[in-house]
Amino acid sequence: MRFLIPFICVFFIFGCASRVPLTKGLIRDYGLSSGDITRLQLYISDGILLEKRTAKIDKNIDSASFALKKVEDYYVKQLYFKRETPCIAVNAAPDKLSVSFEWPGGRLNFCAVSHGPSVTYDYQPHKMSARDTPQTRPQATGFGNWTMIGEETYGDTLYNVLIRKDFPVLLVDKTSLKNFTIDARKVKGLRQTDVKAKY
Repeated sequence: MRFLIPFICVFFIFGCASRVPLTKGLIRDYGLSSGDITRLQLYISDGILLEKRTAKIDKNIDSASFALKKVEDYYVKQLYFKRETPCIAVNAAPDKLSVSFEWPGGRLNFCAVSHGPSVTYDYQPHKMSARDTPQTRPQATGFGNWTMIGEETYGDTLYNVLIRKDFPVLLVDKTSLKNFTIDARKVKGLRQTDVKAKY
C-alpha cells in the first residue's frame, strides 16, 4: 500500500525584508496595479532638504554716529526628509507617483523619466534649477555641501530643493516567497520473495 503525504511548505528566503528600488520591471513582475502601489510601504533612498529663506531688512539712523545703519535678519525654514524616510503613494500613474510623508501634508512627485524594466522612480521637483547656486544660501544652515536643484511647493510654502548628489529614488521592501508542494511516500523495499510471489 502506498503511503502518500501531501506537504506544503512556505519558506521566507529573507528573514528581514530588503529594500530595493521600485522599478517598472518590479511592478510588472509582481503584477502590481495602481491600487496595489498605493498600499505598499515606500521609502526614499537618500535625503531631501526643502529650505526657504526670508530676509527682513531694517534701515535706521544710528543716534551716536548719525550714520545709516542697515540690519538684516534672516529666517530660515527647513524641512528635512532623511534617508529611508517612510512614505506612501497617494496617486499612482504609470510614469508618476505622488507620495505623502505626513497626514495630512504636502506631496512630492517621483517620476520614471525613461523606459525599460530597470527604470526607477526618481524625485523631480516641480521646477528644476538651471544650475546650483550655493552662494545664495545662508552659511549657517547646516547643509552647506548640498546642491540646490529646483523649487517645490510643499503644503502651502514654496521651498528651494536641495539634495546631496544623486536624485533620491523610491525604495520598497521586497520579500521572496517560494511555495513548495512535496509529494512524499515511504518506499517499503523489494524482496526476492515478493517477486517470486507475483510470477
